[in-house]
Amino acid sequence: MSLSEATERGFARHETFYPRYGWLRKAYEAAARDPRIFASEDAPVRLGVGKNMVNAMRFWGLAAKIIEKKPQSPGVVPTRLGHALFDGWDPYVEDPGTLWLFHWLLLAPPCLLPVWWIAFHDFHVAEFAKSDLEEAAVSKVEAVPDWGMPKQSSIEKDARALLLTYAPPSRPPFSPGDDGPDCPLRELELLVSSADGRRHRFRTGLKPTLPSEVVAFAVLDFISRSGVDGSTISLNRLAYERGSPGLAFKLNETDLAAVLEPIVERTRRIRFETRAGASHLTWSEDPAEIALHILNEYYYRVWYGPDVDIRLLLDAAQQRVQGRTLADILSSVEPPRPAVAARHNAQYDIRRVFFRRYVESSVEVEPLGPFSPYDGEALLVADAGDSLPRVSRLGPGVKPVVAALPKNVSEVEAAAREIAAVNIALEDPAAEDWTARQELRERLARARRVLEHALVAAFGADSCRWVLLSEGGATEIELTPGRGSAALSDAADVAYSATPRVRNETLNRNTLTYTAKSARRKLMEAMIERGGEFDLGFEGWPLEAAMYRAFLERTGLHGRDDGGQRMTFRNPADESLQSAWKIMQSKFRQAREERISLKDVHAVLRLPPVGMKAGVIPVFVLAGLLASPGEIAVYEHGVSMPLTAELAGRMADDPGHFSLGPVPDSGS
Repeated sequence: MSLSEATERGFARHETFYPRYGWLRKAYEAAARDPRIFASEDAPVRLGVGKNMVNAMRFWGLAAKIIEKKPQSPGVVPTRLGHALFDGWDPYVEDPGTLWLFHWLLLAPPCLLPVWWIAFHDFHVAEFAKSDLEEAAVSKVEAVPDWGMPKQSSIEKDARALLLTYAPPSRPPFSPGDDGPDCPLRELELLVSSADGRRHRFRTGLKPTLPSEVVAFAVLDFISRSGVDGSTISLNRLAYERGSPGLAFKLNETDLAAVLEPIVERTRRIRFETRAGASHLTWSEDPAEIALHILNEYYYRVWYGPDVDIRLLLDAAQQRVQGRTLADILSSVEPPRPAVAARHNAQYDIRRVFFRRYVESSVEVEPLGPFSPYDGEALLVADAGDSLPRVSRLGPGVKPVVAALPKNVSEVEAAAREIAAVNIALEDPAAEDWTARQELRERLARARRVLEHALVAAFGADSCRWVLLSEGGATEIELTPGRGSAALSDAADVAYSATPRVRNETLNRNTLTYTAKSARRKLMEAMIERGGEFDLGFEGWPLEAAMYRAFLERTGLHGRDDGGQRMTFRNPADESLQSAWKIMQSKFRQAREERISLKDVHAVLRLPPVGMKAGVIPVFVLAGLLASPGEIAVYEHGVSMPLTAELAGRMADDPGHFSLGPVPDSGS
């Protein structure tokens, strides 16, 4: 949206007066009584202001779109929105949401304040002086064809009016002789000024007094006024396009989605969709009508409120929450997602995933078992301090346990307990009241937004002390915090020091896809039936051939025999596979003396220091058995079985049904 499309050419029409308390209501009432009042000679007497103020009052009423020019007449009449506001919703402008609504209406097309529109939508600086805004406005206005350049003094008056409207006064409020603050829009605190009042910046991010409904109204009003084709628009446009609500309210795309979330949750008229990886807002009816409906519901709830006492509901819920630990509450309201050790993953071609959970520092932790899908645990300690959780078993062969100790969790605790209490209140039969339910849901949405920010601040990579609790029998190893998952990568480096390099990610994972599982079965079939052939007889590059070349051929597990005449399975040449091979051979030596569970072989290979993935272990074990033909027997449910392709497939699927042991005597 361009400047000429969004605004009407006009400058300093406010007679240097910024909007005062009560002016918009006066403008509405005056226009409702007499459309010609602003042109009458006795207007100063009837309105109780000076002559110039009469013109200013009329201008601000038009700019805020609560009055409009009467067609083919010099008079003005109230708009539909003006009637709704002053004859119903908020007659005395007592609700902060109404001030935010006026702010949007002053900037919405057709905007009567081009300099203001430029300031919010086309002036992208971190901090500015009044002169900076004036220079930018001159440049933007000059670029509009056929507009012509207004007087410099008019630009300066508009810039000054904006600062007086939104920025706090440089002198202390309520000085002797003052009648108090006289501009309601300063309460929005959209502009922050330096101590001397010469430098200013816009306050970005979520605003505590900005209701979701007003933002939703602005979004739908923007859609309606912009003539958007179809019934969908990207959140990116709503946040960053010139003329958008995001720029008007200084909200980014993430903020906008968070503010709109409670509205989307309770109405079917608008909803979020993801298209081509981007978030979109869609609607099913006329956006202008949906916008008015949302505001109507908002003001009904504000003034009539629920039939139940929300405070009593929440007080009772808080009492129930009080006895719960913060770790317990966080685990129920915002369980953390598993985290990938990104650097370790990239360097060793293996996906190391840490299960994350909240704990109290007094907890005793049982390390994860070998068949857990996770490679370790990250304990997010939910009580600030230096006390560390205890681990029941320490030493080699134990999956790593990392503790993250935050410096301060007070903001996290306040938000989490609020969420837990609201959830309890929502389950109370008294909360079936419609307005009570909506108010509780909004409180829940706000608390969730606060908690999201607080969790990042408390448990961010640079905000915690990171300690590895279980390695080599030591009680703790301090890890260096860094970007993202750096501490987890360091822990994985220590714990999985003998990680093999398996350069095929379809095979080197715990859970194979259907296609990868089929390819592994074909690979194992070829290992048994065509082990003496070059490339196991594969031609081209099917997935099973790619698995073979990336793992068996590349590591030297399959290659030419000492005579160079035929292909065979043998000790690996790859240095990274040596430790895993030695550990497996140790289990095989044990199997020559007594039966051992195949599942135990898998277990020792999945634990530190090797940490192989479940998908590749069956291929590795089969290669080991084929490298020592006739030395170890395979037992299925206690019965010795020949090593066939079918058997190998079942071994891969259900290792718990199999054991390895001495070769039975031929006569037995």
